[in-house]
Formats: sequence, structure tokens, C-alpha cells
Amino acid sequence: MPSIATSWKTLQADPRALDSLRGLALNRHVLPGITSLQADALLSVLKQLWQQHHITEAAKLTAFSQAFQLLAKWAHAYHLSAATSAADSKQLHEGASNAIQLLQSSWCTAQACAACILFLGAASQGLEASQRQRAAMAACLAIFVHKADLRCSSHMTELAAGIANLIIGMQCQGSIVLWLLASVLSLWSPSEDSHLAQQQRPLHTGAAAVSSGASSLPPDQPDMLGQALPLYSMMRQVGIAMLRHKASCNDAAMEMIALLSSASNSGHWQEGMTSVLAAGGLLEGLARGTAALAPASPACQALSHILTQVCTRSQAPTAQSSLCIGPSAVSDSSSDRAGCSADATLLPPSGHPPLQPQDGTAMQQGAAAVACCQTWQACRMPPPAGPVAACLMATLWGSCLTLEGLFQASALGQPAEEGDAWLQRHVGGRLMQEAATMARIAAELYRLVDEQSQQACRELLQQGVQRLFEGYRAYATTTTPAWMQAVDAAAVRQVLDKAFMSGVLVMTAFWATAVARHLPDPPPPSDKTVKASNSKPWQSRSTASAADLQPASSMSPSAAARGVADAVEGSAQTSDSLSGSPAQPDSSSSMVAVHVLNSLSYLQFCRMRLTAYNTLLKAVLAPVSASAQATQQLSDELPSYAEVTKAAAAPYQTQHSEAHGKQAALWLRDSILATRVQFLMTVLGPCLPALSQGDACLQAAPLMFLYMQHPHKPLPAAAHGLFCAVIQQTNQKEQLVPFYMERALEGYPSCTPIIGLSAGVDAAMRELPSGSPVVLYMFRSLAKHTHSLLQQGTDKQARYQDGLDLLRLLSQMLLVVEFQFLSDALDTVEQLVLDSDIALQTQVSACTCIYEVLSTSDDYTRKVRCAHWYQKLASRCGPIGRQTSLRGAEELTHLLLSNSPLP
Repeated sequence: MPSIATSWKTLQADPRALDSLRGLALNRHVLPGITSLQADALLSVLKQLWQQHHITEAAKLTAFSQAFQLLAKWAHAYHLSAATSAADSKQLHEGASNAIQLLQSSWCTAQACAACILFLGAASQGLEASQRQRAAMAACLAIFVHKADLRCSSHMTELAAGIANLIIGMQCQGSIVLWLLASVLSLWSPSEDSHLAQQQRPLHTGAAAVSSGASSLPPDQPDMLGQALPLYSMMRQVGIAMLRHKASCNDAAMEMIALLSSASNSGHWQEGMTSVLAAGGLLEGLARGTAALAPASPACQALSHILTQVCTRSQAPTAQSSLCIGPSAVSDSSSDRAGCSADATLLPPSGHPPLQPQDGTAMQQGAAAVACCQTWQACRMPPPAGPVAACLMATLWGSCLTLEGLFQASALGQPAEEGDAWLQRHVGGRLMQEAATMARIAAELYRLVDEQSQQACRELLQQGVQRLFEGYRAYATTTTPAWMQAVDAAAVRQVLDKAFMSGVLVMTAFWATAVARHLPDPPPPSDKTVKASNSKPWQSRSTASAADLQPASSMSPSAAARGVADAVEGSAQTSDSLSGSPAQPDSSSSMVAVHVLNSLSYLQFCRMRLTAYNTLLKAVLAPVSASAQATQQLSDELPSYAEVTKAAAAPYQTQHSEAHGKQAALWLRDSILATRVQFLMTVLGPCLPALSQGDACLQAAPLMFLYMQHPHKPLPAAAHGLFCAVIQQTNQKEQLVPFYMERALEGYPSCTPIIGLSAGVDAAMRELPSGSPVVLYMFRSLAKHTHSLLQQGTDKQARYQDGLDLLRLLSQMLLVVEFQFLSDALDTVEQLVLDSDIALQTQVSACTCIYEVLSTSDDYTRKVRCAHWYQKLASRCGPIGRQTSLRGAEELTHLLLSNSPLP
């Protein structure tokens, strides 16, 4: 590729050298300042393009666009330059005339339209008033004519920048300014009867004949919110420019605000989306900087009201309908299933019900959430309000941190490529990029709103994480491995990681706020403190890290994830300090803790290593374990036995089902539900002592016994741990233990971990009433199962070792069993070891295991009896193993007589 200098020389020598023009346009962002001679060469190119007829219309329009993009860079430098000549002014007017002529032509395209408006905006302050007015009217007409193409194009940034400069060039006031604003905001308006279209009608009379008239979004719209977001920057630039004219600033701002307010209340979600973005940008422009308007000024108050009103309206209950899996990567939650156009719906295969279109409520909600995030970061406005916090929470969990488009594609039998395409659009969409910022700001606002709004935020979070959990659960249990492998696993993991980190961040704010509400009142402030705190808390900018303040759009996924993680860690430190406070949380904070634990249970399937998570978990467990009401509420959150065991046909065989030669039950292959059950059983165990002694703890028993035979070892371990807590509280100990022994030994060694079984047996031995015959039942059950494992000999080493582990457990029980049962217990173990089905080498190993356990005992009263019994057992071993066994007996006797521990 030729150098930039060479390209300029070629273009100056030959205005028809379109290849050089193309190269310069591609590098326009890194070009040095464009000189007057170079601008003159570009104007010569425009003249040649009007006269040439041998090139195609498409190539000609592309060249026009490239020339005006370069001229816009020159015009911007001309406006900033203090030394300008009459020749420069003439070139500026000549370029403007060409741009207006092209905008008014019938063959202008969206790309050329955006480039022309970009140039006219850059040149507007150097034009005469009449030519500036003609440029604005031509821009309005061109936008009206090409709205269907402009809203789908990649040139919205150029268009918005040009419109902003045109408005600024006309001092931000006047009817044409309002027409310009209405024109760009109406790009997504549904029909010519919309409010914004009515605002443009006096200017656009007769233009409808050449307008495309499209009233619905095209099916290939990738990210509507991302396309409309330049409107925010446009109005921010306008607001900053208004502050330069203090005399007319308020009047001009209120005129625009009236237009934005009426558009947001028009009933069309498209106009609500664009107007709320524009209102947010204008608010930031007016309320930020040294010359900013006061937060209490009428303009700032009115703009804050627009944002809050749209947030409130977006929280209105909407009818639940099926999710559309279309190109929109913004609204895709089951709670906001009203955000896709009819054109964005994919027809499902034959035999499936059609997907329902959405009305755009979620799209408008997402725009409001993004606008509020931007303004809160910039100027701490709008003031904290329940609807704003709820809007952020609903958008975060309804539109950002969701995979429902992927789930729906799988459920409807769509090809995996369709689901993966939706996933890529969603991950690259604007809302997903804003997820980290939105979570942090939602956590900040939660601390500042009233208790009723906080309750609404907690419910929205729980609904969101539950929806994600249920969707992924159905996806994981019904989707074939081949379909899942065709989907980008890294993109799925990215969404789930952000969901977990954002959930921990927001829930940390939930708990810290609940505890802080019940801390002792601080001492009265001094006069200096009162004077320093006159400003409202949301007007002072809090300390934030560089990652927090970096715009989400410019952050990589890893940087965004680090930003959330840093915010989570900071919030966790606050939660940790509050959890160590001497003040005891009351019942309301205990209920918040239960709510946090229940919400965390829905995120266990995507849990990641996070210090803040451990800190939060430790903080919320303490108040629950001290409250009977909270513990009962936590127990009620366990899924019902009927729900877990319901029958469902599996589309494929799992490894566990193939090993058993049959189709696995739903609860065995439902690994997503298993993560939640495991978490709830783990946290419920330490809390059960808060319940009064009785049978209330038995509510969890059916699920506990069921999951003792789950193939994932940590889950049975949690079930055994819960049994240890249940056996301490229940009055039906003797009825519960036999069933526990049967269920636990059925799954040993395939499912039941020896550590969990040992803990359960030890708890049962301690809790059973004195003289209970259930103790002997436990001995005999264990001995029977041990025999079945040992009689196979050493040819199956794994099961043989499992049998020896059970024998060690039996030997440990000998050390704690009541004396009245000791003789029967010793006889049971002796019969087991000396059984004719047990190989001689196995008998020797068994004697060695028994010796190792008995030698550790400090109960020398019991040890005398056990030592004599062991000598008898060793002497009855076969001739091959007798010598080894007797040696152990002699050492045991020596230790007994010397009263010294085993070295």
C-alpha cells in the first residue's frame, strides 16, 4: 500500500485516482492535519464525481462518502484554527453545497447520507446562517427518507456526531433544531403516526413518496441498543455546548426536554428507547464539569424525571410469552419476553409452536438502564430511587446475564449453529458489555434506596438467578452432547462467570446494608462534620478503581471481569467488617441472609473461586444458625422429594446409566440441580441446632436419604453431614438410624464415601439412647456388608480395600460401644474375620487393621478386654498368618502392660 504522502500527491495530480482516496479514507483516523491544498484536491474529486458517468453508481457513492469523511476532518480543524483565509471559507462553502446537493439527490445512500451530515456538522459554525439552515433542512429530509437504512447501518456514530455539530452550530435552539432532534430520534419509530414523526411533518411534506416507509425492524438487526447508543454521546455533546451560552441555556434545554418527555410518553417503545438515551446524554452534558447546572435546576430535575419515569414504566408487569430467538442480543429473558420485533422471530421446525414476538419493553428497559449507568458514573444523577435500582437489577438479570436464547434454540430443535450465532451476538452486544458496570452501580444504588425498593431488588435478583438456573438445568439435561459441543463453550462460560461475580457483588451489598441498618447509632456529629456533609450523598463521587471507571465499551471481557471481581472484593471487605460487629442482626436481617443463601444456591452450578464468595457465605451463615425462623425458612427452600424424583425420558445415556445397564433416573443425571441441593444441605447442617428439639428437622430427611446414592461423591458427603445434624435434633433416632444404615451401605463403595459413613455412624453411636438394640443392628449391618466385600479376596483390590476400610470402622465402634454390647460386638467381628469364605491373607490383613485401631485407644479398662480378645482371634488364624497375627497381639499386650502409646 502506498504511503499517505504518496496517496495525497497522486490524488492532487489526478482527482480520478479513487484508489488513493480509498486508502486515505481507511486511514483517516491517524492522518495528520489536512491542509487547504489537500482539501482543494478533495473538492476536485467531488467535481469529477458529478461529471463522471463511466463508473457505477455504487462506486461513485462510495467515493463521495470517503471524500466527505476526509473533508469533515479538515472542516473540524478549520473550526478550531484561529488563522483562516477567505480561500478556506470559500472551500468550506463549496463543500457544503456539494453535500447538500448529494443529500437532496434521489440516489443518495445511507452511507453517503451519514458522511454528508458528518461534514456539514463539522463545517456548520463556519457557514453563513442561511446555508447552515439549508444544511439542517437537507439533513432532516435525508434522515426521513433513509431512516430504514440508517438505523441498520454502521454509520450511526458519524450521523450522531454530525447532527450534534449542526445543532451546536445553530446555538441549540429554534424549530429546526427540534426537527433535527426529532428526525434522528425517530429512526426506530414504528410508523408515520408516531409522536416524533408528527414533529417532522411540517418539514417532510411530500417526502413520503420517496421514503422506504418501513415500520418494523429488519430481520438482520444485530444490536439495536448498540446502534442507538450514539444518541447518548450526541446529546452529551449538545449539553456541553449549551453551557457556553448561559443566557439561553435553560430555555433551549427545556425545549428539548419537552420533546424528549412527550416522546418517552408516546406509548411507542422505540421512541421511549431513543428518548431515554438522549435524555441521559443531555443530563450528563448539563450536569458535568465546572460550569455545570446545579442538580436542583429545572433542566436537571426534568431530565432526571424522564429517566426515573421510564424506569418505573419498564417495571410494570408484562404478559409472559415465549422468548423470541432473533437477531436482537438485548432482550432475552423470560421476565422481559416483550422486546423483539415480529421480524426478529425465527420460525421453529414443523411440529413446534411458533415463537411469540415481543413488544420491546425489555429494549426500552435496557436503554434506560444504560443511560442511568452512564449518568450515575458521570454526575451521580438521577438521584437514587427505587425504580432506577429495580430497572438496573431487572436489566442485569433479565437481559445481560442470560442464556435464554441459547436454551430456547435447543428446546425448539434449532440447529446448533443458530444457538451459537445468538450467543455470539449476545456476548458482543452492548448490554453484555455493560454488565460489570451495571452490577456495581446496582449495588451502590441498593444501599441508598428505601427498604421497600430493596425488597423489590432482592426479588428481582432471585427471579433472575432462578431463571438462569432452571434454563441451564433444562439445557444440560435435554441437549445432546454433539449439540452442546458445537456451541462456543468459552462464550457460555463468560456469561456464567459474570453472572456469578455480579451475583456475589450485589448480594454482598444486600447483606452489608441489612447489617448496617441495625448497627448502633453513631454519636452526634460536630458542627464541622455537619457543614462538610451538607451535600447529598449521591452528589459526591465515591472512590473507585481505574477498572471501575473505565467505560465498559472499551474494556475487554477479561478486564470487565476483573472490574467486577475488584468491586466484589471491596464489597466483601465491608461485609466482613460488618459481620464481625457486636450488634446481633434481628429477624429481618436473618431473612435477608436466608434470601442470600437461597440465591447463592441457584448460582452453584457456575461457581468459581472467589474470596468474596467465601467471605459472604461465612457472614450470612452466622445469623441463620442463630435463628429458628431463618433456619426453618432455609429448610423450606430445599426442593421437594416429588419434584426431584419426577420421571423424565433422557435423550441420551449418561456414563452412570451405561454402567448400570439402564437409563439413569432424572435426579441422577441432573447435575445442575445436584449443585443446588448439595449447597443447601451443606449450609443447612450447621443451622439445624437452632430448631427446637423435635421432628421439624425431618423435613430434609427424604432428600438427604435420596442423595446418599448420588454418583457425585461430594453430594453424598453433604447428605451424610446433614444426617449428623438431623440425628442430633430428631426424637425418632431409633427409627432413623436403621434406614440410614441400609441406604448408606447400599451405595458403598460406589457412592457412599467412607469419611461420610464414619461421621454418620459416629453421630448415631453418640445420639442413640443408652441400651438401644439399634447399636447391635448397626454392627451386624456393617459386618454383613464388610463380609460381602472381603470374601472376594485380593483379586479385586479396590473392593478388597473398601472392605478393610469398613472393618476399621467396625474396630473403631468397639472402642465406643457400651459395655453391655461389647461382647456381642466382639463376637460379630470375630465371626466376620474367621469366616470360611475369607481368604487366609485377608484374615491376616483384617487382624492388622484391628490391631492398628485398638492400639490407638486410651481407654485401658476397655483395652484389657480387647487385647485378650485380639489374642484369641490371632491364635485362631490359619497356620500361615498365625505368626504375623500373634506378633501383633504380643505388641498390643506389651503396650497395655507398659501403659505407653504406640510409637
